[in-house]
Amino acid sequence: MNLTAAALRRLTAGSVALAVVSWALLAVRGEFQVGWLSGYEGALRALFGAGLAGTALGWSAQRCGASRISAVIPRVAVAGAATVATLVVAEFGLRYVFRDVHSSADGRTFFARRGGPSLRTNALGFREREVGAKTAGRYRIAIVGDSFTWGQGIEERERFSNVLEASLGSSYEVLNFGIPGNNLPEHVQVLEQVLKVSPDFVLLQLYVNDFEMPEMIRPEAHALLPWPTIDYWLLRSSALYDLLNDEWGQLQEATGMVESYTRYMERSLRDPASINSRAAFGLFSKFIERARAAGAPSGTVLFPNPGFLSRNYPFGYLHDRVQAACAGQRITCLDLRSSFAASFRNPQSMWVSRFDPHPNARANARATQEILAAFREAWHR
Repeated sequence: MNLTAAALRRLTAGSVALAVVSWALLAVRGEFQVGWLSGYEGALRALFGAGLAGTALGWSAQRCGASRISAVIPRVAVAGAATVATLVVAEFGLRYVFRDVHSSADGRTFFARRGGPSLRTNALGFREREVGAKTAGRYRIAIVGDSFTWGQGIEERERFSNVLEASLGSSYEVLNFGIPGNNLPEHVQVLEQVLKVSPDFVLLQLYVNDFEMPEMIRPEAHALLPWPTIDYWLLRSSALYDLLNDEWGQLQEATGMVESYTRYMERSLRDPASINSRAAFGLFSKFIERARAAGAPSGTVLFPNPGFLSRNYPFGYLHDRVQAACAGQRITCLDLRSSFAASFRNPQSMWVSRFDPHPNARANARATQEILAAFREAWHR
């Protein structure tokens, strides 16, 4: 019994020391940004947790008696094994249920890394064939946009740019200049590349988040686990963790733990006189005027947020101001909000997947119909 008590004391002391040392190293890393410790943060957090667990176990054994702890340990082991087995079954069950999902709005996740549509990029860095010299007698349309134009989660042939080219016929060519994550500042930069290939028409694809300016800081939900290294590894490796993390993020918005995206956008952009609002719409006007100065007429197609079509749409103020800006510039602006709302009663039916709200092939086909109706006359040859 004396040996057991001594062993418990050594366990408690060692665990306390482990917790203190690992905590001290983490504190030093956080306070002084010691470079060589940056690669060990995950291990240090794990050691800190192990130290706390060992301290609690040793202290409990000394207080309650080793024999009682020994009786409890097998039960805890059985419960732990059952929990692990349940998690494994749930993980592989979710992988089977969502076996057709190969895309996610969050590029860090298991589903985003599962292997999606085939991708190719040309020498300019766009998901498009190589762009050659303009052919005489062939009308060239260039589309500038974000991940909606790029075709997040779908094949090239399913994108509205490709469907549009097939619908217009051989006397037209439609070139895709979409890049995921691009907003209005980047659209203006891409336009300079576009103008070098002599387009006859430039179509700017917009989405509500394209009006976010670099100075705006988007709210981020707290991670499900407080250890970034473990959180990142689980996001990339586990379908179950992805699902739980998604639900956790929605819960934080619903309970006010973090500011909602709609509130953040309204706070930053609803007032036309706000700094960010004036900057965003100034860039929108700059895009149109730059294209016009180069002899390329332009138009706009605006995609709505696909998560809110069945509810009171919270971004109508942006849609209205885009329409007003287009009218002021005397260009055509196609707003897909009403046609999508009529065609997709359930917003998720236009999503690429449960985890990716980008427009799927059906939504791209519907967008193509509306684009043809809005711009065919301007493109008439």
